[in-house]
Amino acid sequence: MEFISGWYILIIISDVLTITGSLLKIIIQLKAMESYDLCSILLGTGTMFVWIGVLRFMGYLKKYNILIITLRAAFPNVIRFSCCAAMIYLGYCFCGWIVLGPYHTKFRTLNVVSESLFSLINGDDMFSTFKNMQQKSYVVWLFSRLYLYTFVSLFIYMVLSLFITLITDTYDTMKHQGLDGEPVSDLQAFIMQCKDLPESGRFSVNETRFLMCCCSHRTYGSDDDAH
Repeated sequence: MEFISGWYILIIISDVLTITGSLLKIIIQLKAMESYDLCSILLGTGTMFVWIGVLRFMGYLKKYNILIITLRAAFPNVIRFSCCAAMIYLGYCFCGWIVLGPYHTKFRTLNVVSESLFSLINGDDMFSTFKNMQQKSYVVWLFSRLYLYTFVSLFIYMVLSLFITLITDTYDTMKHQGLDGEPVSDLQAFIMQCKDLPESGRFSVNETRFLMCCCSHRTYGSDDDAH
């Protein structure tokens, strides 16, 4: 990712969405088609990406740059954490759909189950979910209590807390590094270890000379270690 600029990709996507939505709007004005929903989705998403792209210029201000640096540094860990949490979430979705689907309208389809569980994570409509569970089967009723209590406890008290901790730890790390410049990445740190100048002869395209330079460099290192 050191060689890829995410801002440029965001600009290209926003331009493509805006141009496509504008063309659809022209076609709609000409009464050739009536894809209002698709046109609004393209234009709305393109506008959203344009405003997100404004953050790139806010990054030139030191006091605002900490937010962008934190998001950039925490993004890989957030993606890994979200993938692991998604496996647990999907497991609860399929379990609730299979077991509780015949007894509760909020678990009737897989899509509705996902929406209900996501609402539970955010504390929305929690009491009615517990209250409206039909007691046609006592075993299923006991399972529903165990199912809902473990899901709420796991995701609200553990997963969300760990997610927030991941962001705050990254923020503290970036804050301690200072706001004067960009943090050094692993690739930049690796490149900085090379102290040889371009005219030193160690960067030759000739394979024989390159091997000789590598061998001599290793020999010098061994002699230094011996001393």
